[in-house]
Amino acid sequence: MIEEIQCLIKWLDSIPNDERAHQVLRALAQESLTKAHLDENLRRFTNKDIVAAVGVTTNETANKWVDWKQSVLPYWNSKKDQIIDFARKQGLSVYPNISYYIPEKGGRGIESRYWLIAEPLPKINDEEQLSKDEVLSTAEQTNIRYQIVENGEVEPSWIARWLFHDGQIRLSIRLLMAYFGLLLMLFVCVVALSLISWTGLSVPRPVTALDLTTLVSIFAVPYTVWLSFIKPCVRLFDDRIVPAPELLVSFKEKSAQLELFKDGDLRLIKLVRYTASCPICGATLHLEDGSPDYPRRLVGRCYDSPREHIYSFDRATQKGTVLRSPII
Repeated sequence: MIEEIQCLIKWLDSIPNDERAHQVLRALAQESLTKAHLDENLRRFTNKDIVAAVGVTTNETANKWVDWKQSVLPYWNSKKDQIIDFARKQGLSVYPNISYYIPEKGGRGIESRYWLIAEPLPKINDEEQLSKDEVLSTAEQTNIRYQIVENGEVEPSWIARWLFHDGQIRLSIRLLMAYFGLLLMLFVCVVALSLISWTGLSVPRPVTALDLTTLVSIFAVPYTVWLSFIKPCVRLFDDRIVPAPELLVSFKEKSAQLELFKDGDLRLIKLVRYTASCPICGATLHLEDGSPDYPRRLVGRCYDSPREHIYSFDRATQKGTVLRSPII
């Protein structure tokens, strides 16, 4: 089970998160790895064991804090396809799955236990695939699954290379202070430029081309600062994922995204790319801004038909459904 448990830990590391369900899965995986050399019966953990492994202090009972039924299992089931794909990419023939024992009512003193098992990767033979294609041909054209590139595969521009050392930025206090300090300097410079320009324009004299240029700059410079530095950060913290500015991505790269991950007090900004195959024409779907039809949304646009083959994008499940295509 060691390889399977390590596979789960690697997948959890690839999507940092401070959701309670994510913490429970990490604790279960770490404790299972610690006791991987022991018999399976000794790798079964109660909710108290898991809460202790997470290292939280809570007034809730362990059963209520973990909450497998309403929190952990729905989270696990929504991510299972990603875990299966990840295990397949790791070259495994099995993937880690959760097994559990819940005693029947009245079993006083007997606690529920949870553990990891190795499940064979699902296989579909040619006949089953043919039948599935016939029955679900329409569904396959209306539903897609996105793939994310490995961490560090999206090449940043030479300007941003010092920021994205391994494809991600760790938002330390020092970095945040430096960024807000830069914003403060830009704000002071913009205000000073506006005041100087406005003072120069207040002098009674014939209007020249320089005056018109200065007047435009009073409004253009603050708007450029807002678009280039402030608005992307506001949207990133609100939406968790936004299109990456062209300034941050290498010229030879396709469209990429900035994605915010959180794990407790840790915040990571990763340079990522989500793609999928267009079920209609076979071209590649790239995530782009959905405006004007789908404002404030990222949508998958077909490379060959970006205005007609459009799919939604769900960051949590990495799935999408058709928004516009010839089949609807």
